[in-house]
Amino acid sequence: MTETNRPTEQSNGRGGKKNVQKNGYQNIKDYISDKIRSRQWPPGHLLPTETELATQFDCARATVNRALGELAEEQIIDRRRKAGSRVRDGRERKANLKILFPCREVEAMGMRHRYVSLSREVCALPTLLLGPDSTDGSQDCVQLAGIHYADEEPFQYEEAWIRKDLFPSLSIDDGRAVAPCLTLLQKNPFYHGSIRITVSKATQGEARYLGLRTGEPLLNKEYILTDGVGGTPVALMQLRYKPDYSIASAF
Repeated sequence: MTETNRPTEQSNGRGGKKNVQKNGYQNIKDYISDKIRSRQWPPGHLLPTETELATQFDCARATVNRALGELAEEQIIDRRRKAGSRVRDGRERKANLKILFPCREVEAMGMRHRYVSLSREVCALPTLLLGPDSTDGSQDCVQLAGIHYADEEPFQYEEAWIRKDLFPSLSIDDGRAVAPCLTLLQKNPFYHGSIRITVSKATQGEARYLGLRTGEPLLNKEYILTDGVGGTPVALMQLRYKPDYSIASAF
């Protein structure tokens, strides 16, 4: 027997004629969510098609599409082209981690950002920046090291490697010594790439720059920036934070 969910009827206030109110996307979304929460639709369950739901709720397919789209964004269902929509396994969730470059991260905290350059030199391209067409590490890159300050307090120690062939104007003799993130953002504000988070012990140099004791724990972020999804590697950034640093996200 086919389950139905008909449009609701509302009185016109004069005790006679009634108007039919179409089901909106929220009704459909609530209906599907209730089925999943009650385990009537367990993980892996194949949802009705958009056409079937549109018929059941007497609405346009676009309304159903919006409901399914929001459920997918909330990681409640998986949507695959030509394969339909299925209930997700709740044991696996994706966190929405907001990526901010050092200069923007300090400003987002309401503090004044200042960058101090420690070193700038030309070196061979690191292995992590070799593109799919690269056969060796003979290309050059500019390696930069510096400290990011937040209201004049050491906030982060950074090392960065930027491909010289993609940034030919980047010079080790540049007296301005701007932060690597600003150099990168001037070329492209919408990089893709990967992030790796690790923990290490502060070396003598890192401890001195960040005002710590040698051996104190550091939280490290490593970014590999690419030109587009799966594109050519552009830069490698290694960021080291003091022990009181925290990361907040949502899922």
